[in-house]
Amino acid sequence: MDVVLVVLLGTTGFATNPVVVGQVVHVAGAGRALPMALATSAFQAGIALGSRTGGAALASTPHLQGPPLTGTVLALPALVPLGLPAATHRTAAPAPAPAPAPDRPNEQAGQDVASGQSAPRSVTDPADTRGVAPAPGPSSHRR
Repeated sequence: MDVVLVVLLGTTGFATNPVVVGQVVHVAGAGRALPMALATSAFQAGIALGSRTGGAALASTPHLQGPPLTGTVLALPALVPLGLPAATHRTAAPAPAPAPAPDRPNEQAGQDVASGQSAPRSVTDPADTRGVAPAPGPSSHRR
């Protein structure tokens, strides 16, 4: 079981590096060589410092309990940058509802209430075919 967890930890660690470097390239724009090098160097420094800290934790008084305790102590401050956006995140106010249509029981669609006359329809009305050219039929010029 321990071997499976170590392999899983290594797999997720290797998968994180390209994603972070990709984000750095996206944000950096044209001058991306130095930021890419710094992102990769930060991973390498983390590997070196993590190995050094893990070795020191194994040699400490708690022995086998030292690395998990050290990992917990190092992981808690790493969660702060994740918690700050979540704590300060505000949602946008909901959009106001559209105004309801006026209630006029005597009004029919397309009819002026005062005169009883039909109101002119707009060109965009799908039921209005006046002023709209008919769809072209099959061409008689085909060979």
